[in-house]
Amino acid sequence: MKPRTHTVAADPGLRGLELALIALPVAALPHVAHQPPWITLLVVLAIATRAWLLASGRPAPSMGIMAILAVLAGGLTLTQYGTIFGQEAGTALLLVMIAFKLLETRNRRDIVIALFLGYFVVVTTYFFDQSILIAAYSLLATWLLTAALVQVHAERRIERRRLARQAGAMLLHAMPFMLVLFLAFPRIQGPLWGDPQREEAARTGLSDELNPGDIAELLQDESTALRVEFDDTVPPLRAQYWRALVMTDFDGRRWSADRDRETIQPPDTDDRVVHYTVTLEPTRGRYLPVLDYPVALPDDAELRANYQVLRDRRITSRIQYRAAAHLTTPPGVAEPHLDPAERERALALPAGAAPRARTEVALWRATHGNDDHAVIEAALQRFAGEPYRYTLRPPRLAGDTTDHFLFETQAGYCEHYASAFAVLMRAAGIPTRVVTGYQGGSWQTRGEYLRLRNADAHAWNEVWLDGEGWVRVDPTAAIAPERIEQGLPGLASDTGESIPDFLRRGEGLSWLQRARFGLEDWRDFARFRWESWVLAFDPERQRELFARLGLDPGDWRSVLIALGVGFGTIGLVALAWMWLRTLRRRHPPADRVLRRLSRRLARHDPALARAPHEPVDAWSRRVADARPELATAMETFSRTYNRQRFGRLTPAQRAADLDHLRALLQAVPRARLAFAPRPSRAAN
Repeated sequence: MKPRTHTVAADPGLRGLELALIALPVAALPHVAHQPPWITLLVVLAIATRAWLLASGRPAPSMGIMAILAVLAGGLTLTQYGTIFGQEAGTALLLVMIAFKLLETRNRRDIVIALFLGYFVVVTTYFFDQSILIAAYSLLATWLLTAALVQVHAERRIERRRLARQAGAMLLHAMPFMLVLFLAFPRIQGPLWGDPQREEAARTGLSDELNPGDIAELLQDESTALRVEFDDTVPPLRAQYWRALVMTDFDGRRWSADRDRETIQPPDTDDRVVHYTVTLEPTRGRYLPVLDYPVALPDDAELRANYQVLRDRRITSRIQYRAAAHLTTPPGVAEPHLDPAERERALALPAGAAPRARTEVALWRATHGNDDHAVIEAALQRFAGEPYRYTLRPPRLAGDTTDHFLFETQAGYCEHYASAFAVLMRAAGIPTRVVTGYQGGSWQTRGEYLRLRNADAHAWNEVWLDGEGWVRVDPTAAIAPERIEQGLPGLASDTGESIPDFLRRGEGLSWLQRARFGLEDWRDFARFRWESWVLAFDPERQRELFARLGLDPGDWRSVLIALGVGFGTIGLVALAWMWLRTLRRRHPPADRVLRRLSRRLARHDPALARAPHEPVDAWSRRVADARPELATAMETFSRTYNRQRFGRLTPAQRAADLDHLRALLQAVPRARLAFAPRPSRAAN
């Protein structure tokens, strides 16, 4: 007796399983970079096993085996993450459960459940990456999942090309609804996909503490920190100081950002104000880089007395904000004197710090008296002269860092000079603080925006001068003016040191490098538009959009109105499209040419008009009998018309035949002699 053979592969209830075994791995593929290897291996083994069972006609594993596997997978997940909840653990468990669901598939219902879970897998991809490439890949995965669903619910196997068209059409029809929901649905405050508590979240390189050498380490970091679009004229490079953190407290080696400043109102001025929009990458801090000196801020930010701008919550996702700045008015200019407590804080130096520097400053004071400007100039002249040099690879400092830098190494990056200058000024009795932020950047012609990388981080100083307020002094402008005038690319020629290729972008690059940077510019432009139009569409921007329409996103009635108008517009457009499509089907282009030809012939002889019920072949023969000179043209027209209307042609062939019909139509009016009045019967 022959053993019973299984016919699982031919089971109509499993139609579409083959495509599901392709679509689900494609949907899960981006998670390979974010999940432990054993998760990927388990999913691959489960799907490969189900494919083998399907091809060999064997049944799915028993429920007992599947229960054991599910418990083991849950235990491994719990061991790996310490929980089965959260972004990473939940996603890992979802991937394993989908693979096991495929493995145990026995009917159409099981396939449908697995495919619907596949849509959730696509969504979880955005927990880890929200780039435009992931968005495009998500569309591909969704298209495959939809095609698999169409096949599962079909009564027969659908041809692949037709299946692809149907799934693509469904996605295309869903796009307008997706757009309306994206714009009008109430936004969730904070990151939609990110977890604010994840410490490994992306952040810029600026820290709320500054040690000599910190910013120099950022020179290799080509990741984007922020992008800026200006409303009008772009300020010159030397004026592009993007203020982020202000540091007043100094312990002899480390500067710390101010945390206890009171809130003030931005000055009210419209004179020479620059308006701009910033797209800021996640920093996990509260500071907002703004152009010196801020006069207008976003609604969720406040201006502190040190002119540092802070947001009301940490920046854990990409944000976009508008601001304005006055490029020349320093903070505190309207105040004749500095508050005594603030003056004392801005003059504080640790006891015994920088003894050699203090001795030299005493000589400057003895020489220049109470002339603070002369003392400042003396310090800058010291930096500008030999043997000081601006280096991209500063040596390590030991002992008293200020004295070691000023009298031993005499080589450093921007933070070395800013820190040493602040100590010199405080020793001279001039209140001074350190400011960190960004300076320079690269202008992107394609897109018209300024891109600042973490490598563009910079440090400078502000000194208090009675009657002038806090005045910016940048020691880097004295030691390496090309850094301020030309940005980081200007350093290569002056220091003689090599800098990363992504900062040079000028002469000395091979054609391959230039091509690479050109491609990078295109990628950054696409990424920027995606981030500014899609990822940065937060509640603030939604409120701006609703305000233009006279609506309030916080009012559910306004939301319903927006959704109703959006969906109603989609419905009207769909009805109009269907109506036009129906008209086009009723009156194809070939029929329109046929009607025009009939009208032209009827103008010469009404008897030559085509009757509504008359076949084209019969009509062309009738016209040829009445007008033999048109016999060839009518025969050609009839043959071409029938091929155009009823033949299986390629789009190119169909277009060529249509052009031929139109040419035959244009030839008819030229045969005017053929339409001379016919002799009447009475004359005969």
